[in-house]
Parts: sequence; structure tokens; C-alpha cells
Amino acid sequence: MKPHRSILAFVALSCTLSSCIVQQIAGNFTRDVYPGTRPPHVIADVDGKPASQSWIQVKDTDLPPAGAVAKTIRTAPDGLPYGLPCEFSDIIVSPYAPHYQLDYSSSQVGEKVWDPYTRKPFYIPRLYTFN
Repeated sequence: MKPHRSILAFVALSCTLSSCIVQQIAGNFTRDVYPGTRPPHVIADVDGKPASQSWIQVKDTDLPPAGAVAKTIRTAPDGLPYGLPCEFSDIIVSPYAPHYQLDYSSSQVGEKVWDPYTRKPFYIPRLYTFN
């Protein structure tokens, strides 16, 4: 009887550990739903120009400390930066200061879009999520 109980205990422990590992891995690939009112949408690109002129005023009080995000920004071969992922689904952080969060739900990965605050273009990066 004792060997049988130890096998069951081992199986139970391994299932518990593996579910913890699966939850940890899944947590790295899932994103939270944005709380409250969603941020403004990125502006689509049409033949190298913004699809609309719906610009938003940047506030001086929103500027981050110098160099706060600059180390994590990747650029495409043509020199334009990629947006930065954040913890929310369909939300991306602009690569341009003051690095506002923007809704990109109507855009595709790799698509060129425009930041409605800074009036500068960037690309939507590949984001690995399950939701």
C-alpha cells in the first residue's frame, strides 16, 4: 500500500506544479482588459499620410523624465520605430514622448500608423497574446 500512496502523492504534486508553471507561462502571454475609458485610437496610414487630421494636444505636464523609455524602442529597417507593448489588450504605447497609450484595435501587426498626439508615424509590433 505504501508504494501506491507515494505514487499518488507524486502524481498529485506534479499536477499541482505543472499547473502553476502553465499559469505562469500563460500569464506572460495574456493581457488585461483596459480599465475605464479606452485611450484614443492610432490614426491609420494612407499612402504615407495620416488618414485623418484628428490630432490631440500634448500637455507639458505629461512629459516623462528624459530617457525613461528610449532604451526599449526598436526600429524597422526604414528607420521608423515600433510601438511598445503594455499590459492591456489592443493597447500600445507610443514610441514618442510623452509615450501615451493608444488603442490599436482597428490596426494590424506591422501596419504603419500615426500617433495622434505627436503627429509622427510608427509601426504596430508583433505582440504575443491569447486574448
